[in-house]
Amino acid sequence: MTLEIRWIEDLLALEQEKSISQAAEVRHVTQSAFTRRIQNIENALGFQILKRYSKNIDFTEAGQILLSSSKNIKNQLDTTIKYLEKNVKNNELTVKFSVSHSLITQFFPRFIHELSTTMEDLKLEIIAANLKQGIRLLKDGSCDFLIAYCDQKTLQQFDLSFFVFHKIFEMEILPITALNDDGSAKYSFEQTFPLLAYSKQAYLRNCVDDAIENKLDYRTLYETDNAGDLKELVSQGLGIAWLPKLLVEKELHENKLKVVYCNQYNLFQDVYIIRREMVFSNKINYIWNILTNQNNKS
Repeated sequence: MTLEIRWIEDLLALEQEKSISQAAEVRHVTQSAFTRRIQNIENALGFQILKRYSKNIDFTEAGQILLSSSKNIKNQLDTTIKYLEKNVKNNELTVKFSVSHSLITQFFPRFIHELSTTMEDLKLEIIAANLKQGIRLLKDGSCDFLIAYCDQKTLQQFDLSFFVFHKIFEMEILPITALNDDGSAKYSFEQTFPLLAYSKQAYLRNCVDDAIENKLDYRTLYETDNAGDLKELVSQGLGIAWLPKLLVEKELHENKLKVVYCNQYNLFQDVYIIRREMVFSNKINYIWNILTNQNNKS
């Protein structure tokens, strides 16, 4: 038995309209023809997919399972078409990366260095997005890869059958402050300090909150998605922010910024590269293999 595409459209129309006559109208066939099509589906499957009442139509348990599979197939087909429409033109493919804000300037260029030297025709588009935004972009085909902070618990919240995940790095997140004229830290944990925080939709917000809430004495002064903005505010002496080490290593080396030393508040967060399970280009597979294999070598 083969599941025909038109069956999927029929089932989705029937679920939406809850009426054979209205579903038939949506599918541009007569009511009797649509009824025969539903009966043909049931005959081919060997079981009933509809509960028929006098006033409404509902799916049987088996019908609900079939409907769920039909929705997944339809979504995958729509995603494929959108992807091809957006990305394939004259046999050229622009590779789109969605990258967490704080990973764009320092981490991402290093991560793709081997890729940029291997592929002469490489054309990249970078989209700054947090984890949830990046997942949405992956789903609708607006990007090919997502690079973001994540952990195993968070990964379980997503449809693991739809995505492929690979851990590429563990980033150290440090509490950073400006310096006084004598070179000492401007703020410490021994006093109430201004917190320069990530906004609530940012993944690192929860990480920092879990580490310091009800443990340190602070007042939140500023919130933003962008770690670069927090770094600038720290440099201006406005408070303490938890920043990725790669983002501030130059300033730390030049003694322009300082770590508020207390090891229990140094955080470590995994960085993942994520793509869809279904790929539409050999180039995407090739890039994935390079980026994940170079991580295995390091």
